[in-house]
Amino acid sequence: MAESLIATMLGAELLATFEDPEYRPPPLPSVALELMALSGRDDANAEHVVRLLEQDEMLAGGVIRLVGSPIYAARTPVRSLKDAVIRLGFRTVRDVVFETALSQGVFSLPEYRETVEQIRRHSTVTAYLARLVCQHTHVDGEHAFLCALLHDIGFAGLLFAVSHIEKERTPALLQIWSELDRVHEQASKTVTELWGLPASIHEVVAHHHHLHTGPSSKVVAAICVADQLSERFAASVVGPVNEAGELVPGDRVSDLDFEMSREALGLDDGALGRILADAEALVPDILWL
Repeated sequence: MAESLIATMLGAELLATFEDPEYRPPPLPSVALELMALSGRDDANAEHVVRLLEQDEMLAGGVIRLVGSPIYAARTPVRSLKDAVIRLGFRTVRDVVFETALSQGVFSLPEYRETVEQIRRHSTVTAYLARLVCQHTHVDGEHAFLCALLHDIGFAGLLFAVSHIEKERTPALLQIWSELDRVHEQASKTVTELWGLPASIHEVVAHHHHLHTGPSSKVVAAICVADQLSERFAASVVGPVNEAGELVPGDRVSDLDFEMSREALGLDDGALGRILADAEALVPDILWL
C-alpha cells in the first residue's frame, strides 16, 4: 500500500511538473524542427534540405547511414547528401532525421538507460510496422510513421522528469512503473506540444492505445495495430521485474482495441497475414539499425 501511495503521489507530481509553464523537455535538434516545416512547403527542393542537413553533421551522417541500410539500399550507391535526399524523398528524410535524433539520445538517462533504449527500439519497430499497415489501407503512411516513432516519447519525458524531481533519490523503476504507464499517453502529447510539433501529431500520440472518433482516428488505428504486432517480434515495452520474478506488463494494446482498429481499417485476416509476412522480412533489418 505504501509503495502504491508513493507511486500515485509521484504520478501527480509528474503531471504537475508537465503542466508547469517553465518545464521543458530536452530540445530536439533545430534541424529536425526546420525540416518538419520544410516538408510541408510546396516550393521545397533537395538543395533546401541538403543545406539544412549540412548544419548538423551527426544527423547528416544518420541519413547517409540509413539510406545505405538494407531497408533503403538500392543498386546505385549514394554518393552525396543530395543523392540520399532524392532517393528517400523529403518526408522520409524528415522521418529519418527524427529517428536519428531520438536514437542519438535526446533523452539521455543513465539511471534508466535500458528502459529508454527499449522504448526507442519499440517505437522504431512500431513506426515501420505502421507504415506497412498503411500500405494496406488509405492512411497516410508517412504521417503514421512519424506519429508512431513519437507515440511513447512520454515514457522518456516522464523518466526525465523523475530524474530531475528526485535527483540523487531516483526511485527504482518498479516503484513508479504503474504511474508511468498510466499517464504516458498524456505525457507524449505534452512533450510533442512543447517541441512545437503539429497538432495532428499531438492528437495521435494522446490516443494511441484507444480508437477514437477524431480526424486522426485512422492513423491512431494503424498505430494501435502496429503497436500490438510489435509484440510478435519481441519489440514491445515491458516493465521491470517484480518481487515474484515476473516482468510487469506495460504499454499494452488490448485485444479489443486491436480488433476494433483492424475493423476500422478494413484489415481482414488475409491483409493481416500479408502485413505479417512483409514484417517478417523487414523487422530484422530494422533491428540492425
